[in-house]
Amino acid sequence: MPTIAAQQAASVMADKEVVFFSLNAIAVLLSIWIASSFLLKLVKLFLNDRLRRTLIERNAPLEIVTEILPKENNLVEQALSWCCVLLAGSVGLTLCYFTQPLGFHSAIILSISLAFGLLVYYFIRKNKNQS
Repeated sequence: MPTIAAQQAASVMADKEVVFFSLNAIAVLLSIWIASSFLLKLVKLFLNDRLRRTLIERNAPLEIVTEILPKENNLVEQALSWCCVLLAGSVGLTLCYFTQPLGFHSAIILSISLAFGLLVYYFIRKNKNQS
């Protein structure tokens, strides 16, 4: 009888370790993805600016310059969306920190705060399009 209880306790601990390891791996991969996408956007902004300056120096026609380069408004929209999402995520993580019993409710707090961040972005964009 004691060996069965020990095996069950070991399997429960192993299951918790697998879940914990999986969540850590997902968090690390997500962090790497966010950091790499940020760096790629930064490089893209720098190279677009450099291309624009080179085209202006070589007196390229305005139609070609506007056709090749992305619209500035698109970059502003992306920056605004990321700002809203990251700010809402940081508020959610702060709320999770102050309501200490970590568990499923932390994921709920974080998802609700991210949803509010996207809702704020929607309302900002909607008001901008109306004016």
